[in-house]
Amino acid sequence: MNHILIIGIESPLGSYFAARWLRASDVTVFYSPIAVNTFSAEEVLDLVFQASVQINNGLPAEGGRRSIEERLKRVAGNAAQSPAVEVDEVWYFADSTASQTPVELCSSLISTFPAINTEKFNYVEVYTGGRNSGSDTRHRELSQCLKMRNIEHRIFITSQILTTRRSRLNQDSSAIMHFLSLLHSFKSEIEERSPQYFDFQALRCFAPPDATLNLITADTASELLVHVAQKDKSTRINFSIFGPQNIPFAALCENIGIAYGLSVLAVQDFNSLNAIDRIFHERLGNFYSDLTLKNGTAVLPDADAYEVAGIAPERAILDEDDQIALFELIRRGQDKELAACKRRAAELPSKLLHKTITTRGLELNYYVGGFTGTPVVVLNALGQGLEYWYRLINLLLESHRVIIWEPRGTVSPSPPFGLCNQVDDVDAVLRQEGIDACHLIGWCTGPKVAIEFYLRRPSMVRSMAFLNGTFKCDGSPGELNSPYEQNLDSVCRMVVRKPAMAASVIKTFQDGAEETEGEILQETDPEQRSIAVLKRMNENLKAHVLAPFRTEETTVNYAHQLVDFWSHDVRPKAKDIKVPVLLIGTEYDQVATPEASAAAAMLFPDARYLHIRGATHYFLYERPEFVAGLLKAFFSDEPAAGSMQYASGTAGIQYAPNQAYQSATTSN
Repeated sequence: MNHILIIGIESPLGSYFAARWLRASDVTVFYSPIAVNTFSAEEVLDLVFQASVQINNGLPAEGGRRSIEERLKRVAGNAAQSPAVEVDEVWYFADSTASQTPVELCSSLISTFPAINTEKFNYVEVYTGGRNSGSDTRHRELSQCLKMRNIEHRIFITSQILTTRRSRLNQDSSAIMHFLSLLHSFKSEIEERSPQYFDFQALRCFAPPDATLNLITADTASELLVHVAQKDKSTRINFSIFGPQNIPFAALCENIGIAYGLSVLAVQDFNSLNAIDRIFHERLGNFYSDLTLKNGTAVLPDADAYEVAGIAPERAILDEDDQIALFELIRRGQDKELAACKRRAAELPSKLLHKTITTRGLELNYYVGGFTGTPVVVLNALGQGLEYWYRLINLLLESHRVIIWEPRGTVSPSPPFGLCNQVDDVDAVLRQEGIDACHLIGWCTGPKVAIEFYLRRPSMVRSMAFLNGTFKCDGSPGELNSPYEQNLDSVCRMVVRKPAMAASVIKTFQDGAEETEGEILQETDPEQRSIAVLKRMNENLKAHVLAPFRTEETTVNYAHQLVDFWSHDVRPKAKDIKVPVLLIGTEYDQVATPEASAAAAMLFPDARYLHIRGATHYFLYERPEFVAGLLKAFFSDEPAAGSMQYASGTAGIQYAPNQAYQSATTSN
């Protein structure tokens, strides 16, 4: 065999499979990614080269990267189009999250086989437990379709694939990789609120008794696939690529915990979970359907792939030490990726283009990043800096041009500088940038500005997303206001009447710090302790939230701004908004209540409300990947993306028009 075509080479197993074929000097690998326009040729080369290094025990393959590049060829089009090459075999690595049947996935590709003169088709799918129930029937349908066209074929089912690199698709490559990815991000999120929480408390994972997982490394699975392809001369069609033994989930949790630096306990009593445990459980989504119960098998072996491949099954056994070592490698890769992401966000301010515009004799500094996609205009909260946004903007820049600035009126100029002036600033910036269409994101007080700007320039706005919006106004229902808003109302009105009280107000806010971590961790009730941690502000933001109360001048200015802000009631104007509006509220928002956003959603003609459990007012900073996924899907008008099981940031999300509550606790 000299020429093969791989569809789905960007999957971990696909890249390992390609790397193994390229170890033979006479093989040329053609490929077409499933995720068209997501991976460049250089990125695919990186994936295959990295897999080759792993296969070669950390050493570059003979001939190095150039040797691989010379025989790795991208074909035009995608999996549904005919490549302009002739190949001996086609290998299709299915996306485990795809909703289509194998026949639907492959029919367009199969129709091109006469043109590419292929001799054999191979379909590879990762077993997903209860989520692909009925797979035998679907695979028989695929086999029948191929037989009708006289196409020789094999169908491979693999158990859960372990790989040391994270998939850059919109999903993780398997249930176990999803679990590890979520664990890493969740641990980081909680530790940014309470660095010592997991020193005192285990993370409990609910699982049925005797639950197991069947695991195989991408290295071993790809070796089995290649050897079966090279040696199989029979008429067998179905092969199972799986580990020789199922691993108890409880043992997996213990070994994962050792590698990740916390205690992970599998428990059978759901009532033993505290609030943090329950959030983790819910974010896992359908993960538990991939667990196998006692006497079950992860796959149904129709042929012994090990025997055909000439590989001893014992080689694929992952004992305790093997598991811990592999999990540690995966965790180190995740650490490196997270550190790089945080570093890019920290460096972003210096990379944004700084511009200045003068309106009514006053300078406004604003910042622009990105060059593609419909522009996104960020309307920040009154009195707040831009630190909350950099992590999120760093991700939005992948597909959008982004414009942001600090709202004026707190530091300068002196009042009056009210809501109408904020709208003037939006108008001036967009005119200066020559923008005729944009999406608006408003955080906290930003939604009011967005609504007023839309009513002024409706043709400019394509959609609006409101994060933790406060719609408080004079005469609005008191039950929709948070205790913080009620307290701030009385304080600001007092300062407006008596500016000399500003010094006292500053001291009150500075002294009113939240409960210390030590005090929280001394709480003996696990439920109350976990709730207190979830309510805590991210440690990195504590120096920024009191920005409006830095000086007596800023305190007075801020008080005037908010009193003016509360004098504007935008609720009657919501009916005139003709573009889609996404409103997001969070469970532990102590600044603006989620009930206020839910109530506001009922007022817009085309509104979708999303309630995120376990999150605070600062969720845009705490979970940037999750929020970026939501916003990108919303801006591109792709509500169906929410049904993806392991979609980055959008897993399990269903946008509901004018629905009061839609809960979201899903992964990032």
